Amino acid sequence: MLNTDKKLIKGYLNGNQREFFEISGWINTVVKNEYWGLNNDWADIIQDIRIKLYINLKQKKFHYSSSLKTYVCRIAKYTCIDYLRKKYRSEEINAESIDVEDKKNNFLSLVQKEQTQILRQILLELTERCRKTLQLVFIEKLSYKKICSELNIAEGTVKSRVSRCIEKAIELRKKNWE
Repeated sequence: MLNTDKKLIKGYLNGNQREFFEISGWINTVVKNEYWGLNNDWADIIQDIRIKLYINLKQKKFHYSSSLKTYVCRIAKYTCIDYLRKKYRSEEINAESIDVEDKKNNFLSLVQKEQTQILRQILLELTERCRKTLQLVFIEKLSYKKICSELNIAEGTVKSRVSRCIEKAIELRKKNWE
């Protein structure tokens, strides 16, 4: 496995097509299958992941403590999570503009309310720990470092917990509303 990973890394860094497509397949699977709300931004996110991966591999940050596939998938997951956090941080919701929107288009308002109800139900079905973690990330919009200090856990633990909680929420959504 170690030699296979070393060959993949060498080929990827040299721009070999076979290695590029194999690693890109791993990235595409994570971005396109595990996260909702990224449909229009897949290409940009995938490119960001490739750049991060290339830089990390060039700087020899991969230490072979896990498989290369696991390492690539983690980078992809955390990049998606960071993208979602930035997206929801930048969307400041103004109650007055929602009222104006409701008057302009009742259909969009109903869809938004239905999505909010679904999201609330998903959150209620999650564990208290997941609810708290996702609240700190998406509602209170705290950085990972602030969350670490508030929950008194390591930053890597926060990142993996956010990832697992998002995956659980996705599973609940698929199970109950698709």
